[in-house]
Amino acid sequence: MPLVQEQALALLATPLRWDLILERAETQGVYPLFYRNLATLGFPGVPEDARTQLHHLSRINLLRNTLLTEELVRVLTRLGDAGIPTIPLKGVALAESLYGDPALRACVDIDILVPRPMVARALQILRPEGYESEFTSGFFADLLLRHDIEYALTREERGSRYLLELHWGLLWGLPWDKAATEEIWAEAQPGDCFGIPAYRLSPEWELLFLAVHAARHQCQGLKWLVDIDAICSTRSVDWEKVRELAARAGWEEAARLAFGACQTLFDTPIPSDLLLRVLPPWVILFPATASASLTDAFFPARLLRRPSEKLRFLLRVLLVPTLAERRLLLLPSFLGLLYYPLRPLRLTCKWSWLALCGVLGNRGQRAEQGAKSKEQRAKS
Repeated sequence: MPLVQEQALALLATPLRWDLILERAETQGVYPLFYRNLATLGFPGVPEDARTQLHHLSRINLLRNTLLTEELVRVLTRLGDAGIPTIPLKGVALAESLYGDPALRACVDIDILVPRPMVARALQILRPEGYESEFTSGFFADLLLRHDIEYALTREERGSRYLLELHWGLLWGLPWDKAATEEIWAEAQPGDCFGIPAYRLSPEWELLFLAVHAARHQCQGLKWLVDIDAICSTRSVDWEKVRELAARAGWEEAARLAFGACQTLFDTPIPSDLLLRVLPPWVILFPATASASLTDAFFPARLLRRPSEKLRFLLRVLLVPTLAERRLLLLPSFLGLLYYPLRPLRLTCKWSWLALCGVLGNRGQRAEQGAKSKEQRAKS
C-alpha cells in the first residue's frame, strides 16, 4: 500500500472535525477528488452525514460539468466552423485530460484562448449564439483589447447561466506577454476536445500556464496547486524546456512561487532550481485564510523581473480604466476619456476606506485582547 494511503487511513482512524473538512474541501474546489479518494479507500471512519453531503456536492458538480462540457463543445464547433483556432484552458477540458473524468474537477466557467487578431471575429460568432457582455463595442471594448487578456461573456438558457472567458492573452496583459502568447500558438498542437477539433497547449506550456495562473492568485487556490502536482507526479515533464520557456516569457518568479507552494504542501517532484525553497511571508497557503489588503492590487509586480516592467504594471493599475469604473458611472462612448481621471479617484476612495477599516479593526482587536487580559487578571 502506498505511503500516502497509509497516512490517510491513519488520519481517518482519528477523531476529525468533518464540518471543517467539508467546508474547506468545498471552498477550495477539491471535493470531487476528495470524494473519489475516500471512495477508493472505502470511506473508513467517515460519518454518514459527511458522506451524504459529499455525494450531493459531487452529483451537483457532475451535472454542472456535464452542462459546461456540452456548452464547450457548442462553442468550439461554432468557432471551428468559422475557421478560428481555439485552445480550451483549464475547466472540464483539463479535468478530462488530467483525471480522465470531467466530473473530477470543480468548474464554474469556460476559458478559451484565440489568436488576438481573431478576437473581433470570435465575438461576431458568439454574440448571435446568445453571449453578451457589459459592453458591445466602443471605448471599453478597445481598451480591454489593448491592455487586458480576456472578455467575460455570459449566456443564459433554460435557467442555466454560462460564463465564457474569451482570452487572447494568458497573464498580465502587458506588451512583453504578447511574444509568449505568439510562441504558445506556434507550439500549439492540433487535436480534439470531447470529439471536436481544437488545439491544445504543449505539455510544458500547460504546466507553466497553470503555475503562473496559481501565482497570479497568490497560490490561494488549492485546486490549481493540486492540478500542478498531478501533472508533475503523473506525466513526463521536459524540465529543461520548462526552464527555457519560463525564461523567455519572463515567468520564472511566478513559476518558482507556484512550484515552491506545491512542493511545500505536497512534496511535489520538481527540480530544486525551479523552486522557491523559502516562500515569502506574504504567501498564505492552505489552510490559512487570506484577507483583502491594499497590497493585493500591486501583488503581480512582485513577480515581474525588471524595474521597468514593475513600473509599467504599477502605472497601468493606477491609471488605466477598468470595468469597475464603468460599473460606477455609465458614460456614453464619446465621453470614455473621462474614465481616465475617474480611475485614480475611485482607487483613492477605495484604498482610503480599506486603510480606515484596517485601523479600526486593529483597534478593535487590541481592545478585545485588553478586555480578556483584564478578565484573566480578575479571575486570578
